[in-house]
Amino acid sequence: MKILKTQTFGFRLFPRTSIPVVVLLGMAMLSSPVIDARADITPMTPILAPSKEKSLTVPSHLSLLQAMEITIDRHPQYKQAIHTAQANKEIIGEAFSNYLPHLSAGAGYNYETGNFVISPGIPASFLTLLVPNSNQGYDFYQASFNLTQTVFTFGQRVTQLRQAKYAYKSSLDQAQWTLYNLLYGVESAYDTLAQNILLVDAAKKTVDDYKAQLQVAEAEFQIGMAAKFDVLNARVNLSNAKLNLITAENNVTTSRVALNNAMGIETNVPYTVETDLSFVPFDADGTKLVHMALENRPDLSSAVNQKLADLQNERYYESTFMPSIGMTGGYTYASMFFPLTYNWSVGATISVPIFSGFLTVHQERQAQKTTLAARDAEENVRVGIVSAIRQDIANLQTAMQRVKTTQDLLAQAKESLRLAAGQYQVGVGSAVALTQAEADLAAARAQVVQAVYGYKIARAALIKDVGLDPLSQARSRKSMNEERVK
Repeated sequence: MKILKTQTFGFRLFPRTSIPVVVLLGMAMLSSPVIDARADITPMTPILAPSKEKSLTVPSHLSLLQAMEITIDRHPQYKQAIHTAQANKEIIGEAFSNYLPHLSAGAGYNYETGNFVISPGIPASFLTLLVPNSNQGYDFYQASFNLTQTVFTFGQRVTQLRQAKYAYKSSLDQAQWTLYNLLYGVESAYDTLAQNILLVDAAKKTVDDYKAQLQVAEAEFQIGMAAKFDVLNARVNLSNAKLNLITAENNVTTSRVALNNAMGIETNVPYTVETDLSFVPFDADGTKLVHMALENRPDLSSAVNQKLADLQNERYYESTFMPSIGMTGGYTYASMFFPLTYNWSVGATISVPIFSGFLTVHQERQAQKTTLAARDAEENVRVGIVSAIRQDIANLQTAMQRVKTTQDLLAQAKESLRLAAGQYQVGVGSAVALTQAEADLAAARAQVVQAVYGYKIARAALIKDVGLDPLSQARSRKSMNEERVK
């Protein structure tokens, strides 16, 4: 209605034009497909959108949920995907504008001569009546309003509108898939950082163990109960443990940088993350997960919508072989002096394509091949989904086996060290056996940490490949842990 009011206001500027205005406005409202086109636009499923730019605050103790929320708010790749979807949404409005009347207005002023121009067919006797040419100039004023309305195009407008709608849905799905990948990257980087922090703790504990071993060796060497080799061996073990600690601490630094990059931020603010060797198992039913993925994966939905958009593009070029029908209206006001003289016109147009150098034929064939390529892309995504889930399930099962095995290994290593230390203290064991037991315990501690966080990372990959929201899954696990603590 706002457009109609603007049109009415424009025509009321001129007197004695009530009949032309009614005709032109009625002509503008003849396009009944406008109602159908509006009904064809369905509301889109909203996705998490980045908030307005604000100052970045990274808490000193960063939880996984906080890291994911920072990613949603700050990551430029996700913002790019959202803005691309928003740009595609405007294309729907551009396509819908073809259903509405187009009104233009113009005004001009010329200072020009008024010499008569002889045209073919003018009788020779008329030439004697002509006034000689002159450089005399005259004022000439003009103003005009033009209204055009496409009435029927045999499907061109509706296919353009549907293509824009499907392309927008495809870009929304792609933005959702971009978000899922980013959140998976954040969870993977977060777990890697937590793992490396625990490995630092394990390395520090190993250093403390070797320090204690060195003290015992030196004390026993002083009283003649140990050889010089035992002292040197303890010092070598301690030095190696310190080198391992330096490497572990460097891994923490680099993994924190990787987490910052995964969140899409740049910060030098030091922060810690949650370290927990407990985890919530994930039900890895292959048949069920494949079915869920085919229902939920945003990239598959994006491929399907892109195929539908390309199909509408193909139908559009098919419709370009057909004529288009439209109506036009104009209102002019012109004269070389005031008051100006008005004129109005109303007409109908029909445009019939006859020959364009086979351009339309090639455009249609190109659209057909593009549709076939989109179908191939959709099938490729389906095959990739099934393959990725099967691989993720295998990785998750292997990770679970590693967790159980390393936990048993840790218990065995602790018992082995206890026996070796007892034997060494009473003089029936060797320093080599004690050193090996301590090395085995250090390795077992690290392997338990790596196995647990390997399971968490494998679980995150499976969640992402199934098409589940990583943020919702993380919230659900947090609630389960809180209930377990209660």
